[in-house]
Amino acid sequence: MLGFSRQEAHIRTILRLLALIAVGGCASDAVVPTPAPAAESTGALSFMTAGSLQRGANGRFFMSDGPAGISGELRFPEGKGPFPAIVLAHGCNGNRSVERSWGEVLRGWGYATFNVDSFRGRGISEVCTQIGVLIPLQRVPDAYGALRLLAAHPRIDPARIALMGFSHGGALTMLASTAWAKETYAPRGAPSFRAFIPFYPNCNGVFPERDRVAAPVRIHTGEADDWTPARPCAELAASLKAAGQDVAITVYPGAHHAFDQAPPREIYLPKVNNGSACFPQLTSILGPTSPGSVAGCLKKGATIAGNPAAADQARKNLRVQLDQLMR
Repeated sequence: MLGFSRQEAHIRTILRLLALIAVGGCASDAVVPTPAPAAESTGALSFMTAGSLQRGANGRFFMSDGPAGISGELRFPEGKGPFPAIVLAHGCNGNRSVERSWGEVLRGWGYATFNVDSFRGRGISEVCTQIGVLIPLQRVPDAYGALRLLAAHPRIDPARIALMGFSHGGALTMLASTAWAKETYAPRGAPSFRAFIPFYPNCNGVFPERDRVAAPVRIHTGEADDWTPARPCAELAASLKAAGQDVAITVYPGAHHAFDQAPPREIYLPKVNNGSACFPQLTSILGPTSPGSVAGCLKKGATIAGNPAAADQARKNLRVQLDQLMR
């Protein structure tokens, strides 16, 4: 196992050179090859995102830009592999509870886990109370950069990599599941995600690209969620399924936001931004947003609450889904 500082420096040096080559074009122009990590590469790994999305001059739309350097924690189950893998995307409070809630569980099922930190490399601590600092759309290149790194790892099966995100990371997962995301960040036979597993994502936005997904999507959300409500996701899943897309949703009765990670009691967070009443209408996934569709809709405060019964059922449901989708 390589030491973190030595491995980080090695990867950063190589990827920085490749990034300089890539910056001249937009993210969809070409896929920059990721050097294959050593077989013993594990633990904290630095990597480059698959480009980035920056706000345009008027702030109403996003433009492609060069990659950014972020990091993640790679862990393996027992055995030699090659293993299927799950990329984990944290919520708006940062990379604090995903590993504790899901890492050991997934590795116990035989999956390698790569817990991506979208914040630390950007100098961000949280975005729950800081609207617009980094939105889920801007994290889509993070997920595809992680995918490229894992697909090049000799102990990972490049054909069996899924993306699993929570809340802010769940919204990222929904956006990353679109055919647009695959065509932009994994074109022309490049490694792609086998499945997408969003937990309690925000499904309120309406834009043309959400009508086509690149791989199966399995949504998990709580019936009592007052932060990212279940109903818009259920309606979207039903619409996509009726159109022939491989999308399904499980709604857990009585479960609140973060039912699989929060302490088993209701906790009201008065300072967080809550867009549950916002239904933005966008010309495209990159914007702009119709101002009239979001005027005055943002509020403060939301509830989180762990639900051991729902969390246990979610683990059972997810294992069945992964067995079907990742075989």
